[in-house]
Amino acid sequence: MPRIQESDNDNLIFYGKATEDLSNIILVIVNLDPFHTHSGWVKVPIHKFGIEPNQPYLVHDLLGDDKYIWQGERNYVEINSHICPAYIFRIRRRLKKEGDFDYFM
Repeated sequence: MPRIQESDNDNLIFYGKATEDLSNIILVIVNLDPFHTHSGWVKVPIHKFGIEPNQPYLVHDLLGDDKYIWQGERNYVEINSHICPAYIFRIRRRLKKEGDFDYFM
């Protein structure tokens, strides 16, 4: 069941859902005002997702295909309803590092 998460802007609703094994974490942020851009800070429940406060994690916007690297609980978002009224983020807890790739010459 989706859970409402904390946002400091009443025009932004923030909720999320995760599988039990945390292999699929989805966060949704919606601008409730169809006429104006709204921004604010959202509080990601990283402790529930097994993410350490100093650990960066990948946030992939499934609507716009943008990718962001976030760190910590509080993160800034801005939603322009004229472009897209929401974000649907998939969280990847582990970022790939240089050692994760094979190089061939």
